[in-house]
Amino acid sequence: MDPAYAEAMLKQFALNPAQRISTLSKGQTAKAGLLVAQAHRPDLLLLDEPSSGLDPLVRRDILEAVIRTLADAGRTVFFSSHLLEEIERVSDYVAMLHHGKLVLCGPLDEIKSQHRRFILRFDTAQAQAPVVAGALSMSGAGKEWVVMCNGTRSEPPALAGMAGARIVDEKAPTLNEIFVARAGPVVS
Repeated sequence: MDPAYAEAMLKQFALNPAQRISTLSKGQTAKAGLLVAQAHRPDLLLLDEPSSGLDPLVRRDILEAVIRTLADAGRTVFFSSHLLEEIERVSDYVAMLHHGKLVLCGPLDEIKSQHRRFILRFDTAQAQAPVVAGALSMSGAGKEWVVMCNGTRSEPPALAGMAGARIVDEKAPTLNEIFVARAGPVVS
């Protein structure tokens, strides 16, 4: 155990070492658990939903502590969460599971660079989702449709033109949008 590190975390988390665990709030209990897990400075830290059910300020404190742990040389954190914006903030490698099956796995930057989110606009309303080759998911109605694609950035404009649409917006999707597209029903 590293007493100086534990003391620093105790102060950072504003925890009273004399206070009984049973009297701590849910957020304080989560902070105390993280303190105990990190006080030994393990080479591998396993965190399963460490911020689930916590208010945004406590979640921020816990994520900052995890980020500091990652910054320590030679340390690995296995971070499991349904809050993908947290995963996106602290991870450099991601594995996504859906119904017990691996949906996507790889470096976060690579995963994000391989996906694009487009808004397509048609001159006339579409009664059903247009067919866009390479689309992972499509949502919308009428003249405007959102399509999530994987592949190179040069492909979507050509695909949109073939579908009779123009691209009115393009951006990198969030990890949450990528997961929803990958885990949802397959679009032809």
